Amino acid sequence: MDPQDKDPNKGKLHKVIGAGIGWLVAGPVGAALGLLVGHTVENNPHLLEKGLMGVDLKPYYDILEVPYSAGPDEIKQAYKKLARKYHPDRFADSDPVVEELAREKMSKINEAYTTLMDVVKKA
Repeated sequence: MDPQDKDPNKGKLHKVIGAGIGWLVAGPVGAALGLLVGHTVENNPHLLEKGLMGVDLKPYYDILEVPYSAGPDEIKQAYKKLARKYHPDRFADSDPVVEELAREKMSKINEAYTTLMDVVKKA
């Protein structure tokens, strides 16, 4: 067992930082919201690693070849660019193996785009 697991002050930093930033931004109401966010992060440490939906978003950004800080417009542009490149109709009369690979790649691109846009819209 990790000795830090017994530490009663473990995780309080999230609350203090959240409340401090909240106070600076929006006064007492912001401090209360910051405290709530800090409490949520303390009880769900993997939230910061996995994104808002509890899903690791890094592979989706990698599939669309955009930076992790990309906004909705940048994600949409990357999606359109990759869709033009890998759409199965582009490989319709080509080798069946190439056509299947393009179909699989396009499926991954669609999934990445849908997931990231859902997260961006909820945020």
